Amino acid sequence: MLKDEILHYLDKETKTVNLEELDDKYTAGGIAKALNAKRNTVSLYLNQLTNEEKLVKIETRPVHFLHRASFEKENYKLKKSVYQSVTKLEQENSNQDLLKRFVQINPSLKESIERVRAAVLYPNGGLPLLINGESGTGKSYLVSLINRFCRTHKLIKKSAPFITINCAQYADNPELLTSNLFGYKKGAFTGADEDHEGAFVEADGGILFLDEVHRLGPKGQEKLFTYLDQGIVYPVGETKKGKRVHVRLCFATTEDLDTSFLTTFTRRIPVKITLPPLSQRSKEERLNLVYTLFNNEQKKIAKPLSISDQVLDMLANYQPTGNIGDLKNAIKLTIARANADQKDNETITLTAYNLPLDVLNKSKVEVYHPSSKPIMITNETEVDDLIERNFPEKKIFLNSLNKLLKVYEQSDDNLAECESKLKQIVYQLFDSLLFEKNNSDHIPLLSYVIDGVNHLFEQMKTAYQLKISNNAVYAVSYYLFERQKFQWSSEEIKNQKALMKLNKDVRQRYLDIYVYVTKLINLIKTNLDIELNEVDYIFLTIYLNKLEIITKTGLIKAIVIAHGYATAGSIANVVNRLLGAHTLDAFDMPINVSTQEIADKIIDYTENNDVTHGLIILVDMGSLKEIETLFPRQINAPILLINNVSTLLALTVGESILKKRNFRKISQLVKQTGEIEIKLTYPETSKQKVILTTCYSGIGTATHVARLLERCLPNKKIKIVPYDFQALKDTHEVGIIKKMYEVVGIIGTENPSINGIDFIYLEQILSDKDTAKLSDWLKTAFSNQEIETILNNLVKNFSLEQTINMVTILDAPKVIENITIFIQELERRFSITLSNQKKFTLYVHVSYLIERLIRKEANNINPEFEERFAQKYQRELDEIDVAFNVIKENYSVKIPKSELIYIDQIIFNRQ
Repeated sequence: MLKDEILHYLDKETKTVNLEELDDKYTAGGIAKALNAKRNTVSLYLNQLTNEEKLVKIETRPVHFLHRASFEKENYKLKKSVYQSVTKLEQENSNQDLLKRFVQINPSLKESIERVRAAVLYPNGGLPLLINGESGTGKSYLVSLINRFCRTHKLIKKSAPFITINCAQYADNPELLTSNLFGYKKGAFTGADEDHEGAFVEADGGILFLDEVHRLGPKGQEKLFTYLDQGIVYPVGETKKGKRVHVRLCFATTEDLDTSFLTTFTRRIPVKITLPPLSQRSKEERLNLVYTLFNNEQKKIAKPLSISDQVLDMLANYQPTGNIGDLKNAIKLTIARANADQKDNETITLTAYNLPLDVLNKSKVEVYHPSSKPIMITNETEVDDLIERNFPEKKIFLNSLNKLLKVYEQSDDNLAECESKLKQIVYQLFDSLLFEKNNSDHIPLLSYVIDGVNHLFEQMKTAYQLKISNNAVYAVSYYLFERQKFQWSSEEIKNQKALMKLNKDVRQRYLDIYVYVTKLINLIKTNLDIELNEVDYIFLTIYLNKLEIITKTGLIKAIVIAHGYATAGSIANVVNRLLGAHTLDAFDMPINVSTQEIADKIIDYTENNDVTHGLIILVDMGSLKEIETLFPRQINAPILLINNVSTLLALTVGESILKKRNFRKISQLVKQTGEIEIKLTYPETSKQKVILTTCYSGIGTATHVARLLERCLPNKKIKIVPYDFQALKDTHEVGIIKKMYEVVGIIGTENPSINGIDFIYLEQILSDKDTAKLSDWLKTAFSNQEIETILNNLVKNFSLEQTINMVTILDAPKVIENITIFIQELERRFSITLSNQKKFTLYVHVSYLIERLIRKEANNINPEFEERFAQKYQRELDEIDVAFNVIKENYSVKIPKSELIYIDQIIFNRQ
């Protein structure tokens, strides 16, 4: 068909086009003449092909046409298909930079390419460049980019020569190589019947590329000195009259620069870079390369390709000795094998069965998504389209980061002003990673990361008594799983200065959690081999602060204070390592430090650490009485002062803390270690009202309950203090508590039966009877309005705790917020006030319901019963369905009739 003939003709001619010298073969008349066709018919087809964006139309007189894909492959990308002039077409390239684009695809080569760019742009013809690297690493390709870069940036003329000589072809005849490079004079050697100018003269005004330049040999290298030093070449047989040429030199070699070249030669080449083999490049870069090679091959065969993710993963992890060259051949063979089996198909489908055996044997599949759709490459597909698909998570991360920085800058770099907005951005990032990736649990690498993170958190829980939930483990694991796939360059981050300042502000504002994030990131780097940066510190600190991993442990705090360099630190370090837990902190003090300075250190420590259960201070010397008088009014906790600290003494204290011994028992054990002075003091303040929480199984649940109760209170008029159940059974410990606090009541899973102190069972806290009892406790410190708010918060927060443990793919606080709106809408529509117990039931049931619906798992119900119920209570079910709008809109789910019936039964007790 003539239309196809025109397209094929222009494809061939455009490959060698020179925009400065467009002639008739690109016009309708010239094409008609070449194809022996009518001019008006050719014009019709040319305009059709232009409209189809297969040709580029230049509205000169006469009009010229170019094959778009061929032009873009040889030159630069175009944004449209019609240009008013050649100048307008050339302007399209003014903002394009082939070397920057190369860096976008190969971010690890950024520094090397910046040096290449500097060499190419150097005034008066650039600087010589030597590219080192294994066979097939892309040395020749990079030189071809340099050639195109020089032309598009008008560093050389469009018509300038680009001469390539592979020195390996002359390995057995170095003299012939020298004569071909520099030329020769007639009679210079046998067979030199006439003058020959050589490659340097041929490349004058352009680029000369010497591949495998180590084959040049010492004499040939020495002959280059004259040109490198003076810009003059001497043909073989000529010693007096040289010729001045202007040539840009590029060299490439696979050999070691120190052993294969004269030092005097390499010294004359100021810019030397090394291209790493595939095995040393990131997964992102290797996949970008696979996309590029597939796209190039598709354009040659002009048939659509459908490629499975498994094929892409295996090729991206294929690391042959021939590097890119072997990878390119593997891709060609894969397409050829598939095409042979599918020669009559419009689209060639590529699966793992089409891969060469060498790829199957040598590649390691790191990530395989069997449910992912294959990618399609057509004539219209650009490499950018494919790279956009490559690691979409990178775009999510970068978008979140740039949003973070934008909000921070708009708040004049004031973290306090924009804190809530920043938190929302970070929470949304983690939600997207958790929520959208919840079907990826089967991926081996993800399982490995989850196991690794869980192990690291277990270490930190033991060492630092942190509260690490399963949600934290999964959140951080999914974050790292997606994060390890890519690195980002500084160019991709819009404001580096704002990033540095935000990182500093986050560290200062969340110092406690930042310290643990730093420890975690160091462990991740060591154990999981995942490199993270300052961006990750910000994301992880803000997110883990939300999860409140720093918890009240119910343990006594202890600090060692000693004079001299690292004395206290050494004692604490030895004890903590021997006990396998962080029980002691340390302050090393100068010899001439004053007692007031010591006291100030202690006060500062108590302000940044939870000393509710008491503080033990171990000092090396000084009057305990003198130290004691400086701070008792400022520290609301019992303090045990111990003099003459030693490693043995500190070990006794640390072990006692872990075994949850009380101050009386610790004092007895300490006295047995030697002549020790001990002083126990109590705070000289009015007693604070407290509610104690406890659990028979230990301090963990008591701490959970305390945390939840604290969230319910509008202020700290009543303090919530978790206590170990066995400690509350100890008369001496109870005596200390009563000296320190006014205990208004205890909430727990088991009653410690303390005379004069009321108790509420945890599971009954939402019952009407115990709600009234709790109200009586609260009346000692809160107004009636505050108590009403506290009781409402109580229902929400205790339901939330249930949900956090059960619903792992959703953001639990957001779930509770939406269910709260749903319950309020139910009460409004039915003009009712639900009891706390029914609200509790709805929170838990609807939380499960949302998760089931997202997973497309609905509760089954007897069809006949469903029909009867619906006929009888259809109006109520419709009202419930409308109340569910907040759930439906936020989670994109539809509520089945069976679930509406369950809600009706909960509200109205109908069967």
